[in-house]
Amino acid sequence: MYHFFYGGADISINIIIFNDCKMSKHDENRDLRSFSRIGKVNYSDKTLQCSKSATIGIHLWGKIDYLTKYCGWHFIWNNNVGVGGFISAEDNPKKQDKIKKIKKAHANIDKPKKAKKK
Repeated sequence: MYHFFYGGADISINIIIFNDCKMSKHDENRDLRSFSRIGKVNYSDKTLQCSKSATIGIHLWGKIDYLTKYCGWHFIWNNNVGVGGFISAEDNPKKQDKIKKIKKAHANIDKPKKAKKK
């Protein structure tokens, strides 16, 4: 409660500040999934580990900030942690056959059927 003196009158104002008002757009589970793409999430001791070579953008820094300040997680730089990566199907030789089958199936669907001659 704050007291102000204005023009001979004593005014008291109750000010309530909510810490979560700006962080309402964040979700802990969604932010953890987002962080897991570039680092390691350890649920047992609530740590986020990331390598120094990982690229962290401004939006991900905001998510890390939310997790560390409001959700009780701890951020650790650890160069031994692997960086999350995505291997596309074209780079994976085991999935080459599936890709060829799918392309062939689409090619057969797009062709118009020939009319039989009588």
